[in-house]
Amino acid sequence: MTEQLNLSGISHGYGDRQLLDGIGLVITAGEHVAIVGENGAGKSTLLRILAGLEAPDEGTAVSHGRVGYLAQTHGLPESFTVGAAVDASLSSLRALEAELDRLEAGLADAEDDELETYGRLQTEYQLREGYAAESRVEAALDRLGLGGLDRKRTLGSLSGGEQERVALACVLADPADILLLDEPTNHLDARGTAWLEDRLAAHRGTVVVVSHDRVLLRKVASTVIEVDAERRTVTRYGNGYDGYLREKAAERQRWVQQYHEWIVAMEAEQRQADTVTDKMGYARQRDNDKVGFDFKAGTWQKAATSKVRNAQERLRRLEASPIDRPPVPLRLAAELAVEPEAPSGASVATTASGDSHLTASAVLVARGVAVPGRLGVTDFAAGTGEKILITGPNGAGKSTLLSVLAGTLEPVGGRVQRPARVGYLQQELELPQRPTLRLLPAFAAGLGGNIDEHAEALLRLGLFRTSEFHVPVGSLSAGQQRRLALARLLLGGYGTLIVDEPTNHLAPVLVEQLEEALAGFTGTLVMVSHDRALRDWFAKCAKKSDTSRTDESGRWIRYSMDKGVLAPA
Repeated sequence: MTEQLNLSGISHGYGDRQLLDGIGLVITAGEHVAIVGENGAGKSTLLRILAGLEAPDEGTAVSHGRVGYLAQTHGLPESFTVGAAVDASLSSLRALEAELDRLEAGLADAEDDELETYGRLQTEYQLREGYAAESRVEAALDRLGLGGLDRKRTLGSLSGGEQERVALACVLADPADILLLDEPTNHLDARGTAWLEDRLAAHRGTVVVVSHDRVLLRKVASTVIEVDAERRTVTRYGNGYDGYLREKAAERQRWVQQYHEWIVAMEAEQRQADTVTDKMGYARQRDNDKVGFDFKAGTWQKAATSKVRNAQERLRRLEASPIDRPPVPLRLAAELAVEPEAPSGASVATTASGDSHLTASAVLVARGVAVPGRLGVTDFAAGTGEKILITGPNGAGKSTLLSVLAGTLEPVGGRVQRPARVGYLQQELELPQRPTLRLLPAFAAGLGGNIDEHAEALLRLGLFRTSEFHVPVGSLSAGQQRRLALARLLLGGYGTLIVDEPTNHLAPVLVEQLEEALAGFTGTLVMVSHDRALRDWFAKCAKKSDTSRTDESGRWIRYSMDKGVLAPA
C-alpha cells in the first residue's frame, strides 16, 4: 500500500519537557487511525507535526496529498465572519474552478498540453465533487446544529462550541486526502456525532483522529497508535480499539512478569554471592594436621572465590540488561462519599416532571428562572443524593441552566436555592490568569493548609504524577487543564456537584474511572453530557438503583432539554 504520512527519527519537546524521542511512524493511504494516550503525552503535538504545522526538533515529517486539519481550538480570528471562514476552507477548490473557467474559454484554440491540463484539472474537480461544495457546507452546518446560521455573523459572536462546529464544517466542506482531527466530538451532540462517524467511516482517504469518544473510536478506527508518556514513543496496534485494549492488557501483563522475573534473578544472584562470601574461611574446623587443613582450606577457598566471581558476573549481566519497572497507570482514586447539605428557605418546589416534594429533602432548587434567548421559564429541583443527567441537542440551554444553578449566571427572573458550597465544572475552562504558575501551587490556590498535604492528596488522587507538579499551567495540554479542574472539584469535599461535559479531553481509561467515582458519590450530582458511553453507564446505574432503592434518596433521573425547555426523558 502507498504510504501517505511518514515520520522518521522525530524528537520534539518544549523547554526541558521531552514528549517524543526518536519515533518513526508510517500511515498508509486510506488507513483510519486513532491516536490515544494519557493527557499531555503529546497526541496533539504529534498531530500538528503530521499536519506540517509544527517542525520537530529532530527528524523529518513527510506527507503526500492534501491535508485537512482540525485543532482543538480553531485559531481563526474572531473578526472573521462565518462566510469568510467557509470561503477560506474552499479557497483551493475555487481557485481550481477559476482555472477551469479560464482554460474552458480558450478550448477552441487550445494546444495539446492545454487540453491535457484541462482534462486533468476537470478530473480532479470531479473527484473532489466541487459542484456540491456549497451544498456540503450547508448540510454539514445543519447536521452540526447550525442550520440557518447567518454567514455574516462574526465568529466572536458565537459560543466556543459553535465556533468549533463551524471549523469542523469547514474542514469537511472540501474533504482532503488526509484528515487530521483533534477531539472533533467535544462540542457535538448525539446527532452531530453520529453524522460525523458516518462521514469519517465513508471517507475514502486517510483519517487520523485524536478522540476520547469510546464509541467513535470503536466505529471509525481500524488502527490505534498509542503515544507513551513514560517512554516518549509511539506504538501501533491493529484490530481496532477493542483489539488495542486486549493487546495492551496482554502487553502489560508480560511486562510485569518479565520485570518480576528480573528482580527475582537479581536477588538470587546477590544472595548466592553473599552466602558464599560469608562462609569463606569458616566452612571447616582446623585439626592437628596443619598441612592437610591448609591444603583443604586452600582448595575450598578457590572454589568459593570462583562461585562468588561467577555469581557477580551473572549479576553484572543482569544489571547491564535491566527490565524497566512498568509505569503505574494514572488511576483516578477519588473518595467522594460526603454528607450533602440542604438549602434553607421555601417549603415546596416543583420539579421538571411536575411532581412536588419538600425542599427539606431538596438540595438544589430553581423556581421560575429564565435567560432570554437561552433558557425558558424553568423549575428544577435536585433531592438529597439524587443523580441527574440532562441531555439534549446543542443550543438547547443545558449549559445555561447549569450556570444558573451554580451561580455563575444570573437569571432575569425566578430564584435559586443552593448549598453554601457547590462544586462546579464548566464545559469551557477559562485560560489560566497566571500561566507561569506551577501545577501544584495552582491546584492548592485558595484551599489553605500545607502545600505538602496538597501534594500528597493530589498524588493520591491519581490524576497527575510528581514529575508534572512543576509544569507551568500555561504549558499544560487541554486534557491536563481539564484534569486540574477535575482534581480541584473532586478533592473539594463538596456535597453537591454540578458538572458540564465532564469527559471532554479526558483519556478513555480516566473516563471509566470517573464513572466509578461518581457511582459511589453519596452527594447530589447534576450533570450534562453528550458522551454516549457515559449515558449508557448512567442508564445502567439508574436501572440498578430502581431495583435496589428502598427510599427516595439516591435516585438516578434523566431529563431532556430542547429549545430552553426541560422535560423528563
